[in-house]
Amino acid sequence: MKDALLNKLRDKLAAIVNTVAKPFIVIGVPPNALTVSSMMILLIGAFFFAFSTDILLYLVFITVSSILDALDGAVARVMGKASRFGAFLDSTVDRVNDAVLILSLGFLGLNQLYILVFLVASFLVSYIRARAESLGVGLAGIGLIERPERILGVILVLASYRVSPRLAEAFLLVLTILSVVTVVQRIMQVYRRINAGD
Repeated sequence: MKDALLNKLRDKLAAIVNTVAKPFIVIGVPPNALTVSSMMILLIGAFFFAFSTDILLYLVFITVSSILDALDGAVARVMGKASRFGAFLDSTVDRVNDAVLILSLGFLGLNQLYILVFLVASFLVSYIRARAESLGVGLAGIGLIERPERILGVILVLASYRVSPRLAEAFLLVLTILSVVTVVQRIMQVYRRINAGD
């Protein structure tokens, strides 16, 4: 049931992304340019956020960055420019964006230990999937929280800070715990699948 609902949601989101991608395809924007642009926009947003802590403005930067990040793959497929380097660049930029998003929570004075553990767990979630896939073990959809949910979680933390810093810190703690649980789930899944194949 969960997988069916997620697949339907992904199909709807894919349709929206493909529609939004059309103007970029028409004018011939290179997909790698969209990938790099998503990183640059987020870095600029984080820079302004560091000095102003203007949450609403930062959320605008995050939204634009996330949209560009979602578009690069769709543009690459339609234009026939999907490549291994493009996939590598996208994954690398994703890690940079993840680090910027999570570390920027420190500008609000939120618990540094939560931020550190959340950062490490987020990187491990992505690393474990990449390493597992190199061993022939697929982990797509495995775990409580993947990258899209983490981004939404950070947005929730930022938005809730405007209501109450304590509420934001509580959401951050939940997000951190969910990320750690996902790491454990993926390690266990890899262990089971590798042992089953040996």
